[in-house]
Amino acid sequence: MDDGPDLDSTLQQLGERIGGVEEGQGRHEEKLDSFREGLHGVEADVVRLRDEVGCVRQEITGLESAVANTRQVLDLFVEQYERDREAAKAQAELSRLTTEWHAHFAQRKQTRALARGLVHVLTAQAIYRNVVNTATVRACSEERLLLEPTYWLAPATMAVAARFRGEEEQGERARSHACALDAAKANLFFSLTCSRLGDDTEAAAWMDLYLQSLNPHALGQDFLVVLDAIAGKELGEKALGYTRQVVARWNRGASSLSTDPKEPRLHGGPRMESRLLNLRGRLAENRYAALRATCGDQWGTLRDCWELSTVPSRTLAHLEHVFPSDCDGADGVDTQVGNGGHVQSALERLIEQLDPDEADMRERMRRLERIIEHGGDLGAADRAHSSSAAPEAAPVSLMTLLDQAVFEPEEVRLGPSARRMALQAIWPDLEETVQRLVTNSRSRLPRNITLSVAGWHRDVPTDLRRMVQPGRLIDELGTYIEQQTQVRSDAVVRRWPRVIASLATGACTLALVVPFSDGAARWIFALLTVGLFTWAGWEFWSVPFRRRRVRDEGDRLRHEAVATMDRALHQWKGLLDEWHDAMEEMDLLTRWGDNRRQS
Repeated sequence: MDDGPDLDSTLQQLGERIGGVEEGQGRHEEKLDSFREGLHGVEADVVRLRDEVGCVRQEITGLESAVANTRQVLDLFVEQYERDREAAKAQAELSRLTTEWHAHFAQRKQTRALARGLVHVLTAQAIYRNVVNTATVRACSEERLLLEPTYWLAPATMAVAARFRGEEEQGERARSHACALDAAKANLFFSLTCSRLGDDTEAAAWMDLYLQSLNPHALGQDFLVVLDAIAGKELGEKALGYTRQVVARWNRGASSLSTDPKEPRLHGGPRMESRLLNLRGRLAENRYAALRATCGDQWGTLRDCWELSTVPSRTLAHLEHVFPSDCDGADGVDTQVGNGGHVQSALERLIEQLDPDEADMRERMRRLERIIEHGGDLGAADRAHSSSAAPEAAPVSLMTLLDQAVFEPEEVRLGPSARRMALQAIWPDLEETVQRLVTNSRSRLPRNITLSVAGWHRDVPTDLRRMVQPGRLIDELGTYIEQQTQVRSDAVVRRWPRVIASLATGACTLALVVPFSDGAARWIFALLTVGLFTWAGWEFWSVPFRRRRVRDEGDRLRHEAVATMDRALHQWKGLLDEWHDAMEEMDLLTRWGDNRRQS
């Protein structure tokens, strides 16, 4: 009972503490409420700040887009400025070159027009009929020379005018002046002009001078037109003869311009041999299979000899295809004379041909025009200029020209007469090379070849007159195989050491091992004993069977070897016949060339 007041005081203290806790909790709740209200305010501030950041980001994106657009506009402006500057520079340079062109080369247009008029046939007729006063012709030509003293065509036209007036001395001085400015063009111009005016003798003389001034290692495309005119006899027989002599001298490497001893000679050599080797026949893999299998390593030599022997026939077939007989006259002679079209074309090309300085300035002006057309875009201007410029054919050597005219006529722009002329020039080298290949084929053909079948070897001559009869060789082969078969058959005998060893081993096993074995071991040794006795019996009684098998294999081998040898001998004779027939084609090729040379 004494503990009652203590318990009440304790409960009272506990209640007071709980009240204090509740009072403190109330104060904390008030603080939490105020803190929660502060958090709501912060959350509102964060939302407001997020909205402001979004607005700033949009403004930054707009600013970046504006900067990008400004940069693009600036780049376009700079690019357009560069193009405008290039176009302005091109316009200024073009104006300067145009002024320089008119100052230096504008008069050449009138000079070319006067030259075309003077070399025309109707002009000569008009002068000779007094339709045109020769004083006018002289005044015009002298004016051209005064205006263009450095242009070779001006004194050349003056020489033609002097010819019309009969002023030999003045004409000679004008021709000398023209040749001093450009000898090759002047010589060609006078040759073509004399031909146009009907003086073939003088035309041939000027053509000879023109040909001597050329470099046979670098012939331009103008030479092709001239060659067509000469081959068509448009410049007369003398010009044709001179040209043949000069081309033959070039082909022999005796060029008057070749002062360097290290300069290569022009004649065919390896190039011609390569051309003819490409024409030779090729042996198919399935031809002469038996001969290929029996002659061993000699087949490569036989194949090369056969292929070399086909060069004359294949060359003749190619030449007959490229130079058909129906293109010639009735007697195989090309009697048709050209109508002057090649001379006209050569004159037009020569008169219109620009000098190097003039061509260089014209090329620069065309490029500047392309730059202006494309608004200063240099890349587009260069592409347009490259596509519009006609590719100029590179100069070729005489040997290349002759080679293409004969073996690749579609690669060179020459008429039939010029190609026949090229054939005549190249014919000595061609015939010599074919003869050398034929001689090589004949010298490489061995005197004998060795045929090997089933271990039997026999030398067979390549001379058909000493050819051995196939029947005798086949009989020899059959006899050899029969002898070898008989030797192998006789070698089949009873192998007594094996018989005795088998019987002794079997008897020992049967007497000493089998009786003392039990179970499975006894059966194993019993079977072994039976096998040993069986083997001994087989060794004793199998000799006839083994000999028969050897003879059967020998008969089969003999039949196969005889058949192979028979095919090989027939193929060998066929190959020799084809080889001899092909070698005789050389005479046909020579006669074909002689007929063309006489034509």
